[in-house]
Amino acid sequence: MGDMNLRGESLFMKRIIIVLPVVFILTACITEERTPIEGNMPTRRAAIVEVDAAADEPIPIPVAVLHKTANINRGIYEPTEGIYLGAWLAPHYNLRDFSEDAGRSHAVFVHEMDLDGEIPINWVLQCIASLAMPLLVVHPPVAQDYDIPIGNYIAYLAQRVGAFNLPMFVAFYPPGHGMGAPEYAVLFRQARALFLQHAPQVAFVWVAPSVESTHRNPFFPGSDAVDWIAVSLFAGRNAYGFSTDVIEAFEPFYRNFESLHPIMILPLGVSHFSRYDHAYHIPEAAAEILRIYRELASFPRVGLVAYGDIFGIAQTIGDDFSITLEDGLMQAYRDAVANEHFIATPTTTQGNAGWVRSEFIGYYYDGRIYIDVRTLAERDITVPRVTVEIEEETFVDAQLLTEVQFCEIRGVVTLE
Repeated sequence: MGDMNLRGESLFMKRIIIVLPVVFILTACITEERTPIEGNMPTRRAAIVEVDAAADEPIPIPVAVLHKTANINRGIYEPTEGIYLGAWLAPHYNLRDFSEDAGRSHAVFVHEMDLDGEIPINWVLQCIASLAMPLLVVHPPVAQDYDIPIGNYIAYLAQRVGAFNLPMFVAFYPPGHGMGAPEYAVLFRQARALFLQHAPQVAFVWVAPSVESTHRNPFFPGSDAVDWIAVSLFAGRNAYGFSTDVIEAFEPFYRNFESLHPIMILPLGVSHFSRYDHAYHIPEAAAEILRIYRELASFPRVGLVAYGDIFGIAQTIGDDFSITLEDGLMQAYRDAVANEHFIATPTTTQGNAGWVRSEFIGYYYDGRIYIDVRTLAERDITVPRVTVEIEEETFVDAQLLTEVQFCEIRGVVTLE
């Protein structure tokens, strides 16, 4: 490798508010009964809904339901519980300054580079000083010498990254590489093997082409070559407001990959300026940032969310997703990441058991929690005879179950 003519160096890098009591069911004394709950129901998609405390009639609030499993294989650097705070900033932005502006330290910072590019030593040192893990987004070389095998370029980068001897992430060849699926999958697997050899502390990240991707996507290189799955979530604007509900779009993607790998949002962006009307929409963007971070806390295998502040990160969309130049957006971001579920310091500990998000939501209504009977079926829990009907579906009052808790911080119900 020493005679390679590669220019320079390359980039491095609870509050539990209610525990429901156990109610013993005397089945011989109970007849089957289904009682409908009256009132206007909100959307069936799980969300934390602001409730007017002065309202005369309680409103059923949809909540995500999590149940525990021992069948989750935790990924390298995956937090046992919680979500790493991450940020993708312009290269000139001081990392500590951003953390101070955001009111919290960040566990991960993101920098993109070309395979034949320079390692920004100053940025790496800032990550170290901030106690943050570097995440490198590696693109194909811009000045490749085709007399040199591409594997040599990858090995050379892996050697230089490995020399730092630091835990870090590498998102290798995200969408836009221009390769066909078979060629890409082979190259990704080769890169993974070379990093395992020269930089074993690196967690390798596959960036999905879109939120519609599944593990059957021809570009997916296989679970054995992937440590984390990444996907971009952009709340762009059209003439009528936000063009996509990113949480709703993310849910099927999450269900497809949650049993395979931890998932990162790389990056997240919320538009506050649209090419459609050439107008600023700061209050709407601020509210959407708060909503998205709040709802992402209910997805247990989402392990990292990196907000994308750099300009041009979504030039093809034509919107402005930055937050650092607008006080209203930075305040919304500060409020969003103040949630204790978001982790400010990376950890290398790994647990075995994990939480699974049920495909079926529950409801919090008038001080009680109701669990969909299909969620109980997922856990092989016998359904009590007394049930209630919500939106033409069958639910059980959680007081008839054991070890059910409501977590206010995450806005979820946990079912042991």
